[in-house]
Amino acid sequence: MSLQASCLNLMDRLAGVPDFGHFLNPALLLQLQTNSNAIWETTPNDPVSQLWILFRLGTPLACILNSVRPPNQQLNVDNGDLSFANINACKERVFHFIVACLQDLNFTHENLFTISELYHDNPEGFLKVLNTVGKVLDRLEANPSPGATAV
Repeated sequence: MSLQASCLNLMDRLAGVPDFGHFLNPALLLQLQTNSNAIWETTPNDPVSQLWILFRLGTPLACILNSVRPPNQQLNVDNGDLSFANINACKERVFHFIVACLQDLNFTHENLFTISELYHDNPEGFLKVLNTVGKVLDRLEANPSPGATAV
C-alpha cells in the first residue's frame, strides 16, 4: 500500500476516534499546513502532509491514546494549543505518547517510532508512525474504552 493510501485509510479510521473529529477539520488542517514551515512542499488536501503535520503537534496523538485508556489514566489534551510555537512542548507530548504505548499498551520497541522519525522528513520513519498509530487504533476497535464517548 502506498504512503498516500495508508494515510487515507488511517484518516478514515481516525474519524471514529472519540473526540478526534475536530483534528480532521479541513480548515484546521489547511491552517496547520500553512503555518508548519515544513521543508517539503505541501499541497492542500494531501493526506500525507496533513497527518505528518498533525501528529507532530503531539496533542492528536494524546487524544488517540486516550481513546484506549481508562479515564483516570488519560493524557492531558489541550485542544487550544494547536501550533508549533513551542516545538519542545509538541515533542514532549509525542514522548508521552511513545512511553505510554511502551509501558501501558506493552508495545515492543519494534512497534514504536522515535521522536526523530516523526520530525525528520523521511517517509520510512513516517511509515513507522503510521504503523504505531494503526496498532493503537486496532486496540480501540477491538475493545472500545468504557469511558469514551462517541464523536
